[in-house]
Amino acid sequence: MIKAVHLLALVCLVPQSTHAAKPGDQACFERLTAYAIERPRIPGSWMERPQFDVSRDGQHLIYVDRSASVTDNSITDRLWAVNLKDGLKRKLVSVLQTGRDGANLRLPDPSVSPDGTRVAVLGGKATTGITIFNISDGLPRTFNLENAAITDLHWSPDGKSLAVAIAASQAHMPRSAFQPTLDWDGASGGTLRQSLAILDASSGAIIEEVPHTFDLVSLDAAFSWSPDGTKIAFSARSSGPDTSNLPGPNIYVWNLATGGIEALSDRPGPNLDPRWSPDGKRIAYLTSDGRDLLKGGLQLIVQSSSGLDQLLVSKPDETTGSPYLPTWIDAEHLTYVAMRQMECPVFKVNAIQGTAGILGQQSLSCFGGSKVGADDSLLMTRHSLENPSEVIITAEHVWSPRPLSVQPAGPRLPWHAEAVSWQSKDGEYVINGVLIRAGGRQADRALLVSLPGGPAMVTPESYNDDAPFLPYGLLTNGFSILIPNTRGRGGYGRDFEAAIRDRKDYVQGPLEDILGGVDYATKRLGFDRSRVALAGFSYGGILTAYAASNVHAFRAAISMEGVVDFYSRALLEYGGPNQESANANMGFGNPYDIGDKERLLSQSPLLSIDALQTPVLLECGENSLGPTDCLKFFRTGNARGSAPVELAIYPRTAHQILEPALRLDSARRQLQWLRRWIPASSSESDHEGCYGLQ
Repeated sequence: MIKAVHLLALVCLVPQSTHAAKPGDQACFERLTAYAIERPRIPGSWMERPQFDVSRDGQHLIYVDRSASVTDNSITDRLWAVNLKDGLKRKLVSVLQTGRDGANLRLPDPSVSPDGTRVAVLGGKATTGITIFNISDGLPRTFNLENAAITDLHWSPDGKSLAVAIAASQAHMPRSAFQPTLDWDGASGGTLRQSLAILDASSGAIIEEVPHTFDLVSLDAAFSWSPDGTKIAFSARSSGPDTSNLPGPNIYVWNLATGGIEALSDRPGPNLDPRWSPDGKRIAYLTSDGRDLLKGGLQLIVQSSSGLDQLLVSKPDETTGSPYLPTWIDAEHLTYVAMRQMECPVFKVNAIQGTAGILGQQSLSCFGGSKVGADDSLLMTRHSLENPSEVIITAEHVWSPRPLSVQPAGPRLPWHAEAVSWQSKDGEYVINGVLIRAGGRQADRALLVSLPGGPAMVTPESYNDDAPFLPYGLLTNGFSILIPNTRGRGGYGRDFEAAIRDRKDYVQGPLEDILGGVDYATKRLGFDRSRVALAGFSYGGILTAYAASNVHAFRAAISMEGVVDFYSRALLEYGGPNQESANANMGFGNPYDIGDKERLLSQSPLLSIDALQTPVLLECGENSLGPTDCLKFFRTGNARGSAPVELAIYPRTAHQILEPALRLDSARRQLQWLRRWIPASSSESDHEGCYGLQ
């Protein structure tokens, strides 16, 4: 009962460690961690639409940066304008939005008007609508719709109107304090149906609207204007008459002059995200061609706007995943990004010949979708260990990236990331990973193995400032960090990616890959086997919880948001909105089938908790797994295991901690926990000036 009372707020069960970092190190850690949480970056990941736009003449860059404040626990978005022809001078257009106490700010998706004088954003001064700013003076106009939210927008070619996606508001049933939610990872968040409409850019009034029998579906943008402004292509499911009679969603073309809507594609779906070419002759879109989207990936198709002459220009293969964010460069060429061996290079394709090749890549970096600038240039976002997100510019024909950053320089970080590989323990795969070495602290030889969620390919978001697990505390205290791309993740072929699902091997095979990495680090790199810890988030949290009871390789463990009772989770998801995703990623199957039930129970981390002998720190969200899986593991582990289990449930938090003050608390707690079990060595030395951080 006493423990239950503690769970009503942010739980702080970790005692003060006698092996905490030295005062100088602790002060530097606090400053670096606050810097990592607070420094401005372009919000969103490499798979999401870039939060910047370029004027049609290529002279002005408009972008959003998101910064935070640990002191008042706030997150703020600002809209900036940069003159690309005048020394990168920038000015603040407006503060768009500030959120506190758990507010998860939606992406503004800035879009510059064709004449370059205005920029439209989602939200801004209009909470659920759109705001249009004059770039010259920052004066706003807001448009809101009654009982609905605008979720996407695109200017018409003449700048007189906006095509928008409209989602009906959803009433949420109130929940008691610890009632579990089916939406533990955000996969089913949002509204169920979205419609397409055209707004007058002066008044905000709805001019025309697609019948509500069409429900917009997309990965990025569900609709695209034709260059002459007479038609809109969109991807949607149709509950009305559909001339294609094929599984949807499908690509449709809306003729604004006649009001008619016709299916463009005769391929079975899902067909998504149409992009009209600059000359209006072709439409590019993504298709799974009737296969399971999560199992088979997507292909990029270019098709005549008349519906004929389809040309396949990209498809997943043994090294490259699905294309994301396709963008027309000119009437004959497109770019897109795709997962490939722990990187996300930029591909350029010829839409006439159907050929594709890598335009550019950088070691252990990911690039976001492209925008076309002046003088045959391309602008895109870059994500890496050093820069969670920045805008870069490169020539279209020669890869020559340079940053357009106007932020002050950060600290001189004395560590670097490198790609490493080893043989899995069972000998089936070569496992690749990222090793971040802490320069100047190598005498400590402590190692943290960090497991990202998903299971998704290891990308920069797995180990930079945007990662759920912040690296600074460990790196400033003598640890190096190893992030393995275990089987079941992307970037190394369809067989490798499907290893968990096809073999119904949720934990043991991936754990063998982790142990192979520990052998590699201790035997080849000289790390002390007695000074190795394990941490994981989401799916990585699952593996961490399982490893704590099934192997003896780790001195301590941190499990963040990991499901520990597969059977109960499968029962919750079966027949619900997450069922397809759970089966595609994990192959959970039917929990009412005897064989599937036995497999789910036998592989659950909760089943083997009697053998627990690795100390485990659990971190969970109050609105996510805290009241269910994390509480089960906490209570059962302390009752039946032989190692301590401690729990922090974070208030106002879903699957990932977003609030700045709570992120800092998590970093402190994790460092203290690891130093409790792996004390600092006496050979460590202070770093004068905290790495140059001002």
